[in-house]
Amino acid sequence: MKRILFTVVFVLLSFWSFSQSGRTKDVGVIASAEVSVGVSRNVGLSLEEELRFQNNCTQFDRWLNSLGVDYTFLHGRMKLGLTGDYIRRFNDDKYFENRYRAGVQLTYSETYHRFKFSFRTKLLSTFRDETTGDYRVNPKMYWRNRLQVTYQMPNSRFKYSLSTELHWLVNDPKHNIVDNLRTVASVDYCLTRRQYLSAFIRMDNDLQVKEPVDRFYFGLTYKLKY
Repeated sequence: MKRILFTVVFVLLSFWSFSQSGRTKDVGVIASAEVSVGVSRNVGLSLEEELRFQNNCTQFDRWLNSLGVDYTFLHGRMKLGLTGDYIRRFNDDKYFENRYRAGVQLTYSETYHRFKFSFRTKLLSTFRDETTGDYRVNPKMYWRNRLQVTYQMPNSRFKYSLSTELHWLVNDPKHNIVDNLRTVASVDYCLTRRQYLSAFIRMDNDLQVKEPVDRFYFGLTYKLKY
């Protein structure tokens, strides 16, 4: 247990040290709720609501509504998912705009004793409202790849996880680059058989952009599973 906590702290401090290089810094908060329902043995539905604040937690950044469906196969090791999102976002021009996002993802997981290792690859397309502005690339397509390790303590309500994810902008001819590195450390607490509470800290580091920003988020998620 001590080694896990040391690893989490070491990784986060390493990224925090990386961010102290004249880059813009910011702190934000995220509050969300998730409901997932098993339709059949292999098919599940999910609904998520999220509110996010940034600029040192003083500015509302976005409201996310997400609906997803997933199919599990290969004896529970592989999961294919489809998502559709509606996003109300405060953009760089200082006004709110509507965005719509569609995604497809594939996750492979392996369990070793009380550790679970997973790799997720996801393709996301975000459509911006052309009635509110003229965009050079619309939709923007990102290919995200995430590695995650989870540890379930024996005879405990707690579960710990650590992940890192790269975001690659794939359809912009001028900026076909990996432009963000996301690191998340979380602790899940089992309230009841169906209810969970997840507290997490997240760091988003801009890469290969003109004005990079390092954002450090504190978040809390309520999860309900049927």
